[in-house]
Amino acid sequence: MGRINARIEAKDFRLGAEYSRQNVAQVAGLPVPAEIYGTAWADGILELENAVLLFVTLEKEGEASYLDVFDGTDFYWESQNRNSQSSPIIRRMSGGSPTYLFARIRAKARGASNAVPFVYCGKLDFVAMDGEHPVTCLFDAVDIEPGHGGSLAEILQWRPSASSTEFSARQLRLKKGGNVLPPAVASSFAVPTPSMANGPLIWEVVLTDGAIRNGYISVDPNWSGFDAAMLGRPDVASGREATFTFPDGYQITSDLRANGPGSARIRARIAPAFRRLGVAAGDSLLIIQETIGQYRVEARKGSRDTFELGYVRLRERFLAQFPGFTGFSKDQRLLRETIYKRQLVEHYKSLLLPALDAGGPKGVWSALIKLLRVRVGAENPQPQNVVGWRIVAQLAELSGIDQLRLGKAVLSMLRAEPVSTGLEAFNRGTSKLSSPLQPAAQRSLSSLLLTLEDSKHYFFVKTGQIRRALEMLDPTFDFRKGGMTGEEWERIRALADRLAVRLSEDGWRPADMIDVQSFLWVAIAYEQGDGADAEEEDEAEAEAEDEAEAVEQDDDMPVIHAPTNTILYGPPGTGKTYGVVDKALEILDPELLAATKGQGTGARAALKQRFDALHEEGRIRFVTFHQSFAYEDFVEGLKARAGASGALEYGVENGVFLELCIDAQHSDLPYVLIVDEINRGNIARIFGELITLIEPSKRQGMDEALSVRLPYSKQDFAVPANLHIICTMNTADRSLASMDVALRRRFRFIEMPPQPELLDWDVDGIRMGELLSTLNSRIEVLLGRDHLIGHAYLMGAKDLPGLAEAFRLRILPLLQEYFFEDWRRIAWVLNDDAKPQGERFLRRRELQLNRLFAPEAQLAPDTANWYIHEAAFEQAASYRGILVGQAD
Repeated sequence: MGRINARIEAKDFRLGAEYSRQNVAQVAGLPVPAEIYGTAWADGILELENAVLLFVTLEKEGEASYLDVFDGTDFYWESQNRNSQSSPIIRRMSGGSPTYLFARIRAKARGASNAVPFVYCGKLDFVAMDGEHPVTCLFDAVDIEPGHGGSLAEILQWRPSASSTEFSARQLRLKKGGNVLPPAVASSFAVPTPSMANGPLIWEVVLTDGAIRNGYISVDPNWSGFDAAMLGRPDVASGREATFTFPDGYQITSDLRANGPGSARIRARIAPAFRRLGVAAGDSLLIIQETIGQYRVEARKGSRDTFELGYVRLRERFLAQFPGFTGFSKDQRLLRETIYKRQLVEHYKSLLLPALDAGGPKGVWSALIKLLRVRVGAENPQPQNVVGWRIVAQLAELSGIDQLRLGKAVLSMLRAEPVSTGLEAFNRGTSKLSSPLQPAAQRSLSSLLLTLEDSKHYFFVKTGQIRRALEMLDPTFDFRKGGMTGEEWERIRALADRLAVRLSEDGWRPADMIDVQSFLWVAIAYEQGDGADAEEEDEAEAEAEDEAEAVEQDDDMPVIHAPTNTILYGPPGTGKTYGVVDKALEILDPELLAATKGQGTGARAALKQRFDALHEEGRIRFVTFHQSFAYEDFVEGLKARAGASGALEYGVENGVFLELCIDAQHSDLPYVLIVDEINRGNIARIFGELITLIEPSKRQGMDEALSVRLPYSKQDFAVPANLHIICTMNTADRSLASMDVALRRRFRFIEMPPQPELLDWDVDGIRMGELLSTLNSRIEVLLGRDHLIGHAYLMGAKDLPGLAEAFRLRILPLLQEYFFEDWRRIAWVLNDDAKPQGERFLRRRELQLNRLFAPEAQLAPDTANWYIHEAAFEQAASYRGILVGQAD
């Protein structure tokens, strides 16, 4: 499967026309590959930002046994064996991503060497799927109509010479077999008839804007208004499990999105019925069964109080989670939803309000980051999760100018009158950031701050969940394409105020909008499954809402840090290994790190003790790369061992990385892998195919998650998102510029330069920090900044003997290595030419070669060799002489 980060317009392709892959690229406005082999175009699936292209050859060659075939306008497509129904590409196509088919009967014409072009077969609408490894998908070729001739007709009429029994069984199940809707039972919602003997069965669904726009019907298996039998076999947890067809040709297919109640949806091929019936939001769709297996659809124009209907459904869902609920002030079961939100209000008053009153944008930004990261909750306190961790990380890493922009935007929103003016200013300000906030992020952040400022009138908004809740109360509700506006807030407040009144009428008496929002959250998110989005939104909006929909949760599940890959790089002795402890605890125990900041050596001992304890627990693993370290040591490989009979056997053995990934996959806690001297190993050989999987966006559970089949164990594998990788890199061994490009793209690099300011003492009048800076200035001129001397080399030089030991045993050998024993240049670094002979570290001894060699050797008559002047190490003047001639 290939991927190109680009968008296309399919309207430029002609149905039935022939295209090579290069032609497709040219028509679509994509870069045209000179060669297909080895590029993203070489596979049968090409993923684009807004579409999927399928390139299918019907007559397979070699060992390929999967089948693809048309049956009228139904197209059956079988994936490769590595795909399952949970594979990202299958999820994408089944989730509504536009899919376009290019097909040909065979790759090459008989007796010819040139490749046969593909025939464009138009757009495919997903209908259903069956099986695992491979997956058989049924599509509707919506652009194909009767009467096509030429190459397209040949493709439609092609049949395999031998069919797979399993494929045929799946084809039958997808078309008319196990997925056929069983006879429905009576429903009491619209027409209270116990059986069809007393009249037709009728199911009614109130339509929303989203349902009409995206062509689906959203239903709840527990809602009496729609029969659960319409959702297919009750013993199946997920997958498209029921299909039924109306006499006029419209087909509806069930789509179970999750195993929990309230998570199903009847969808697909209903959009033509919407257009034919002329329905609008608030109208009802009636599905009528007059005889077994015969259905028709009608529309009923909206005349009911849809708010009351929606409230009843929300209340039923809420009570399913909290049976016998007595009221917000009396029932303690809702505390896990409300307590951390009320704690946030108090933290807002102590952290952000003073900064707002001071009026400094930089101070507002700083206080905002502290607020977003403060831990709340009665048990196992965690940072707030209204604003997703990815957005928090983005805001925390803003540049100086962007920090001021965000601070001004927050000030404008919270101190402006009316609120609509402040929201417009906030949206403008956050859109001007170097990495602008997307609409969903703007909504979540602005709603968080407005709620903390005034919880009587505002509540937290997570786009997908709140949209679903408010659509139930008002089917015409939807968010605009952009950040929250004052007009939207007024509409939300009107619904929320009406809901608060209705809750009070039932005796539940919400104290504020925090209670109202918690009611909606329990009713929607608890049934849908945390973070699940039951809405089929257009792709652009879905991308904009990435941070709000993909991983955020509103319960007590531990919050996982954003996955990070970090390399600490610098010359020797700059504290890279020392800094690894801080970086690891920044992820695993940030509270301890913050509490001990600036407290000296005692605090350092506490940090190291905690680091060691986490290492013992297995949450930190340490490995050093070297030239003989390989994939088999890091991931998995075959290792010899003695069998039960004493004979030599070979078995698959996990490497340190795979072992840590397995541990992390079975935990909600973060884990850290530390790789020391990463640049000393052969990166491509050690990581292999995993170099792609460690990318944060490709981690398990992420929107672009990828997995691979491991070469030895043949197990599917993905890197978990709660595993963090921290590496050290010695630039004296290998410069950053020479690093593997693939590695550089997937890691963030933090430079660890020498810190002469840490050497804030004198030895016999010699300032240690100045001494290090002078040496490094000369080295940078002669070699470059990758070969400087780190401050750690002089940390123990508290007196003249300590300084002598540092130079004799550490610094001078390092300079010999740096300059390949070019003594002249080493002498320049030490400024020996400016010193008297007795103070020089390096001296020359004249040699008379004519006394060492016979005249026939014909060597120069006189020369000199270099030697180390040991006495210089014990003289303070030798070190002072290094500073002589230093530039001002």
